[in-house]
Amino acid sequence: MDSIATRPDPPVACITLDLENDWYFDREGYDHLTFDYIDRYVELISSLDVPVSVFVVGETLERYPDDVECIHSRIDSEFHLHSYTHDLSKSYDFREEVGNGVVAFESHFGRRPIGYRAPQGNVERSELCQLDSMGFEFDSSVFPTFRPGIYNNLDAPIVPYRPAETERLVEYPIGVLPWVRIPLSQSYLKLFGRLYLRALERLPLPNVVVFDSHLQDFYRTASHDQLDVPLRLIHMRNLDNSIDLFRSFVRILRQKGYTFVKLTDVHERVISR
Repeated sequence: MDSIATRPDPPVACITLDLENDWYFDREGYDHLTFDYIDRYVELISSLDVPVSVFVVGETLERYPDDVECIHSRIDSEFHLHSYTHDLSKSYDFREEVGNGVVAFESHFGRRPIGYRAPQGNVERSELCQLDSMGFEFDSSVFPTFRPGIYNNLDAPIVPYRPAETERLVEYPIGVLPWVRIPLSQSYLKLFGRLYLRALERLPLPNVVVFDSHLQDFYRTASHDQLDVPLRLIHMRNLDNSIDLFRSFVRILRQKGYTFVKLTDVHERVISR
């Protein structure tokens, strides 16, 4: 894999949102409950004046087109694909799953997606090669850290890079705090709270920061109570303070000289080199 140098350029940060059903409970009454808070999310993002790069699930596009369009039309945003079904089993045919998502995406937006994110960030090298052959220009799935039973990416670069055996696909990994490799994501920001913010103030960050988030990281629904322990405790931690923590995250990055942009803005800068 080839790392893509970006250090000479001004630092940039990308807020990304995975738009999906909340934890995919297969029960009546627990379908996309956080979509009740889309208006509040729009108000939050508007008040911070930051763009958002949204990775949307194909089935979500098909079932909730008006809610998707609410985000699309009311805030500075762009949309990419986040699989078709958000199936975590990895038992599906990858090309078929992504292909179905592309069809749903094209039907809604009238164009093919150029970016992709895998559910849980669980993407394999062979799948990156398939994304490349399917015409995707970039992927933003890789968490360059360790998650037991899902991935071990401790050897992955923390800067944009071209994965091995791909011709044009660029990977924009989720940002991490250096050395400890704790992801720059709303779920970890909630988990560690003020300690996380203090580390953010003191530690150097990559020149390109990709921040991961979900609506369920900001807003509580009945779905939270259906999570098994310890996941319920983890995801409930600091949930009432989540928005304030996010505001502090944005403020700290601005103080560190970061400009907030969309992922395609970064990609255009990278491929123009």
